[in-house]
Amino acid sequence: MSYIQSLTVFLQVAEEGSFSAAAKKLALTQPTVSFHIDNLEKNFGCPLFTRTSKGVSLTIYGEKLYETTRTINSLVASTHSEIQAMTQGSRGRILLGASTIPADYILPPLLARFLSEHPGLTLSLVTGDSQTILKRFTQGEFPIAVIGSKPDDSLISQPLWTDALVLAAHPDFKPASGTSPVKDWLPALPFILRKESSGTARSALEALARLGITAADLTVVMEAGSNQAIKAAIMNKIGVGFISAWAVESELASGQLIALPLPGTAIKRQFYALSRQPLRPACLETFWQYLIKQN
Repeated sequence: MSYIQSLTVFLQVAEEGSFSAAAKKLALTQPTVSFHIDNLEKNFGCPLFTRTSKGVSLTIYGEKLYETTRTINSLVASTHSEIQAMTQGSRGRILLGASTIPADYILPPLLARFLSEHPGLTLSLVTGDSQTILKRFTQGEFPIAVIGSKPDDSLISQPLWTDALVLAAHPDFKPASGTSPVKDWLPALPFILRKESSGTARSALEALARLGITAADLTVVMEAGSNQAIKAAIMNKIGVGFISAWAVESELASGQLIALPLPGTAIKRQFYALSRQPLRPACLETFWQYLIKQN
């Protein structure tokens, strides 16, 4: 027996006070209405209506079922409205994974603007280094991600912003590099490195490799888990380190930090947006389209 159908019949009988009136309202035959009520009474093991010559009235058991049925109908109606809103993209939750630079410096104003334009949506931001976010994305933990290293071609991705890496140092720290080849002076510097799983570390080591310098050549005094930790270490004169220009923009402008010049072109890297298709609910597709237009 379909409880939903029978409860709809029950509710109509209770509100009309008559089997025949309920049958007319529901476009059913009176025997069909009686069949549903009889089945409900058999299943609950008690009478739901008191039958009189003037119609029917609820028993104490029927009153309890009426109260519960009203609640069920209300829940079904509100759920229907919420699902409709989700399919239209005006309601829903967005789960986004992002590596530290976009999460800390680039995404916040973009997310603020997006949420102000879509007040019915909520957003959860998960952060980590690029490789951690990529791994969690491929494991299905979130449908959209932003990372600082090029993903595998098998993944759906879009290039976003370009990041520049600088070799930052405290202004009191001025190595006398002069005209000496970079291979002669850079390996002797006290280095602060990000974990190898970060996009910053990978891009920095690739740039050093082009200069003929490997990670083994460096004098590493500290390994840090975040750009904030590297910046704090540099400002406390522990050493020098490669860091995103996004992360030290204000410190370079104010002179709290300096950028040590390196030969060749600037060290650049690309941020990428990843998505797992199809994107549902609709708010995910709405956010994805918004995100990939920001490059």
